[in-house]
Amino acid sequence: MNRKSLILSVAIWTVIFVPSAFGQDKDVDQIRSLLERVAALMQAGDLTPLDEIYASGRGVHIIEGAGVNHGWEEYRDHHLKPELQAFDNFQYHFFAIEPRVKEDFAYSAFRYELSADTESDHIEIEGRGTAILEKINEQWKIVHLHTSGRPKR
Repeated sequence: MNRKSLILSVAIWTVIFVPSAFGQDKDVDQIRSLLERVAALMQAGDLTPLDEIYASGRGVHIIEGAGVNHGWEEYRDHHLKPELQAFDNFQYHFFAIEPRVKEDFAYSAFRYELSADTESDHIEIEGRGTAILEKINEQWKIVHLHTSGRPKR
């Protein structure tokens, strides 16, 4: 390959591939922040902003262990709200968040820790999760979430 061809090839590669790599870095950062925010909002009991983070409709699945809720609204109203009301000193956070972006879809593995006092016990759980997100109207939305945990050792 002569020098002109090499320069042209590098220029074309830069125009085609570099912007998408920078865009992916931005999306990865947005998704990581979004998932951290989900846990922080749940810990705070501030569920209203989550209506904008989760996609709506029964096609959204939130799976905890072997249990499944069909739709963010069902999960929020019939699972999450009663559970949060039963907790005192609730601590919840996601970490080791590893987003992967493929155009308007992304997935992310993550780890989480949860601790809380209940009327009869203190619980400490460590777990893993996977989130699937879709970019809808230029906003990342959770369309599927699966977490599974065990008592912390």
